[in-house]
This record gives sequence, structure tokens and C-alpha cells, in this order.
Amino acid sequence: MRQEALTNKGQEIFSWLENFKDYYLAGGTALALQIGHRISVDFDLFYSENIPKDLLRKIKTIFKQSPVAVSVNNPDELSVFIDGTKISFIKYPFPVLLPFVEINSVKLLSVKELAATKSYTIGRRGSFKDYVDLFFILQEGHSSLEEILDLAEKKYGEEFNGRLFLEQLTYTQDVEDAEIILLKNKSINKKTVFDFLYQEVGKIKI
Repeated sequence: MRQEALTNKGQEIFSWLENFKDYYLAGGTALALQIGHRISVDFDLFYSENIPKDLLRKIKTIFKQSPVAVSVNNPDELSVFIDGTKISFIKYPFPVLLPFVEINSVKLLSVKELAATKSYTIGRRGSFKDYVDLFFILQEGHSSLEEILDLAEKKYGEEFNGRLFLEQLTYTQDVEDAEIILLKNKSINKKTVFDFLYQEVGKIKI
């Protein structure tokens, strides 16, 4: 576990996530905990069905020492803020194809499968954080674009458009900016990230 990827409050919250055994951690935090590339402050917990109606009560019981502020509450998502840290419980009806990585009794999506989820997000207009995550996944050899495309097609079926995903990696003028605190001793900017991804796409035979 790359503990340095979490804030002090994030580390405290992570220690309580083992109480949500029906959920698994995905998103940038699950990735950062495994490859240690940046600080991540939000928690995205996925669930294959509608969010249970009693989940909010369970959250308030588990985090009874802290105020729980609700920002979204519907059958597809329950998002709360606990001492300023956002935790989202999200209905995610797509299959998990690779074994989970378990850290302190918390299930995390594997790096290769997280890469596939990033491709799905980017194909539907991701933020700069998604591009940075993909940059480090590819640059450090955790997965390849070919592997990502193959796994995403299996995971999302007709919901995933590989050609559109690759196009999004090369047409990046309107990518939404985001503040990123890196944990690698590197300085990257949009040009570094996008030039690298453009070169990677150029290696793919469409």
C-alpha cells in the first residue's frame, strides 16, 4: 500500500472502509494506493446493484464521531462528505474481470482493470486527472493500450467505443483542467502527458 497517496484524513477514512465488504474501491484513489503516482483525496466505492436504502444509516453509524454531509442520494449514487473528504458509493453494473487487490481487508480494483475503467471514462469525456492516471499506467508499464482496449471491450461490451477512446487521447484541446499533486519526483504538464499519449496511440493499428 502506498500510504503516502492519502492525506491524514484519507488514511483514517480508509481504515474504516473494511466495514463495507459488499463494495470495492475504484477510481484514482485505488490506483494511487497501488502505484503511488499522486495524492488522491476522494473515495469511489462501486456496487453492482442499486444503492441500498439503509446505507446512509450505516455510514452515520460507522462514522459516528464525525458529521456526515450528504451531497447526492439516489438509487445510483450516495455521496457524502466526512470532515471534508468525499466518499461516493456508486452503482456500477459492469462485471469485474480480474481478481481484486486486497489492502487491509478492503477490496481494490486491479491496476489493469482500473486502466480499462479510465479508458471508458475518457471515451465519455474525462478530466485531466484521468489522462494523468493513464499516462503513469502506460509509462511505467503497468498495462499497454492493446491490453486496455481488449479488457475494456470485454468489460463494457457495446458501451465501449475503442476508436472514440483513442480519438479522445489525441484531440485534447477541451480537456478540463484539475489540480494534481504528484508523488513522483517529476514535473509534468499537459504537453508532456498529451504528447506521450499521442505517441502511444500512433503505435496502435486501428
